[in-house]
Amino acid sequence: MIREGDLVLLYRDNQRNYLLKINKDRFHTDKGFIDTTDIIGKNFGDKITTNLNEEFYILKPTLYDLTMKVKRQTQIIYPKDIGIILMKANIFSGARIIEVGSGSGALTSALANFVRPNGKVYSYERNKIFFENTRKNLEKNNLLEWVELKNKEVIDSFDEEDVDFVMIDIGSPWELIPPAYKSLKAGYRLSTICPSFEQLTKTVAKLEETGFTNIEAMEILTRRILLKKGITRPEQRIPSHTGFLIFASKIIK
Repeated sequence: MIREGDLVLLYRDNQRNYLLKINKDRFHTDKGFIDTTDIIGKNFGDKITTNLNEEFYILKPTLYDLTMKVKRQTQIIYPKDIGIILMKANIFSGARIIEVGSGSGALTSALANFVRPNGKVYSYERNKIFFENTRKNLEKNNLLEWVELKNKEVIDSFDEEDVDFVMIDIGSPWELIPPAYKSLKAGYRLSTICPSFEQLTKTVAKLEETGFTNIEAMEILTRRILLKKGITRPEQRIPSHTGFLIFASKIIK
């Protein structure tokens, strides 16, 4: 049964689907408005109608919905990349993670989801506007409890030591590899994302110089299928290059 404060996905079709936090407000769409108070007490899978008698379904949001529907002030790391990050890194319930470059909080939300209930994400963001936007997105996603947001720039070192994973998402990731090395547990992994080959090459060279091994880089592509009777085929637009992911493991020099 849905309660006040719960997250729901209000779904009509692929163009009209909205992530809502139930707070007794009125939600407006091009198909009319819905009093979210009327959703309280319903179950996931139920239908609800707008004042124009248009139907929406009340669905349980997935982590994909939480990450894709953050309010964006920056480019986000997409689920196609987040998925491989979660598999390649040491992320588990109770993990302690450093993230540099909160952005809009998409990856932050995913990391927080997997470290709870006893872990913590220490997320650094120097831009005050991005910092506040990330906070609001995490509050909406009911995940702020597992994130310690820090509105500060890192130069020589992080506040945390012996963490299980470090994620660097800034324009010049090579600058923070030495501080990341100091904070990361030996044998554990670091990751970063670079949009260009030049940044990729410079970052890998710094990783090798600092004391990392098992270095790998990759680009993740996805291709969705258009589902329409009689014309089912691949979609013409695909989310292709968003960045090169780099993974590396810390060794003791």
